[in-house]
Amino acid sequence: MRLLMERAPSIDWRLAHRVAALRPDDLPDLTAHELTRLVADLRVTARRAGEIAARHLGMKAVGATSIRVVDWDGWARGVREMADGAVAELSLTPPRAGLGAALTAKRNGALVGAGVRTVSRRLLGQYDAFTGSDALYLVAPSIVAYERLHGFKPADFRMWVALHEQTHALQFRLAPWLRDHLAARLRIILGDDVSLADGLLGWARTRDVGALFTSPRADEALRELSAAMTFLEGHADYTSDYAGRRHAPTIPSMRRAFARPKSQGLLARLSTSFDKNAQYRDGLEFCMRIQRIKYRNFLKRAFEEPANLPTPEEIADPALWVARLG
Repeated sequence: MRLLMERAPSIDWRLAHRVAALRPDDLPDLTAHELTRLVADLRVTARRAGEIAARHLGMKAVGATSIRVVDWDGWARGVREMADGAVAELSLTPPRAGLGAALTAKRNGALVGAGVRTVSRRLLGQYDAFTGSDALYLVAPSIVAYERLHGFKPADFRMWVALHEQTHALQFRLAPWLRDHLAARLRIILGDDVSLADGLLGWARTRDVGALFTSPRADEALRELSAAMTFLEGHADYTSDYAGRRHAPTIPSMRRAFARPKSQGLLARLSTSFDKNAQYRDGLEFCMRIQRIKYRNFLKRAFEEPANLPTPEEIADPALWVARLG
């Protein structure tokens, strides 16, 4: 059975955009003057964050070259741009035509729109690593909503968010091979064809429902991809915490507010691959333990070559990674 296909998904993006834009009445209340100042401040802060993160990482570089401050509607348009870029990067064939495909596109458009609407209210920023735009998105209404909800100091919170996203931009500069490495794992997963017997054996071995739908080769690619994303998210959190300490003194209290508990959701319990909280939590813990075992700059070894990325076992026990890299 094949879980994912090598064709691009059929999505009615016009419908997705309409669904994502439903009931925008939960936007934070801002005057035109406040909105203008917010956009300008986020752009300046993001530029400065790129310089701060680069110095912290010992790089002669800057962060993302394109800073896009968007509202929820703008973020929905950005999602389509990134999705189209991912389709091109993965060399997926175009979706089929016909009535059935059109109905599928309508269904998928409604689902994608609903998902974008839900995620956009929580998403603070996103670095686009796959379309070649080198763009960093900052979702302005979500940032303001979090500031007000938690009583964060706006200047500190905006710097902290921007540092995390700019670190992602710098990760892809540290490791020019990273984009192709991640895309190659995705291609293996998307092109996988697994028998029912192999799926059941994989589930019996791992007790992870994801193994039901992946061959041993694709399961290994999924594990590598999950470990890489865990490291990248944790490294961005770690860098934003430590690089920002002099520039945003309230970072420790903000980190406590963003503590990632063990997920209780159904998907997270069924498969660790679906547990996004675990990526942030375990990745940050990995980086902090590496600092205690060795030193901060040892983390840069992960960006030297693909073989240096930590495995899932090494994420759980950082001493194994240190011993392997020596």
